[in-house]
Amino acid sequence: MYLTDEQRRRLKQRADDAGTSEAEVVRQILDEALGIDDSVDELLAAIEATAGICKDYPDWPEWLRKVRGKGADARLKELGL
Repeated sequence: MYLTDEQRRRLKQRADDAGTSEAEVVRQILDEALGIDDSVDELLAAIEATAGICKDYPDWPEWLRKVRGKGADARLKELGL
């Protein structure tokens, strides 16, 4: 792709401002100009692809209790303190 010096300068500035690559900025500009909005479709595909993969895992509080073990109060009681 051939760009003018001014286009390159502005592209670099926009990428720097956004903290992303120039290629990503070009893709965003093209998507906007071409009316492409895959964000919803991509999100739904990710949800569908991952839904239920952890259905047999314990919930967070249960897992955390198992990992941490007894609390400080229980350990102190066992020590008679």
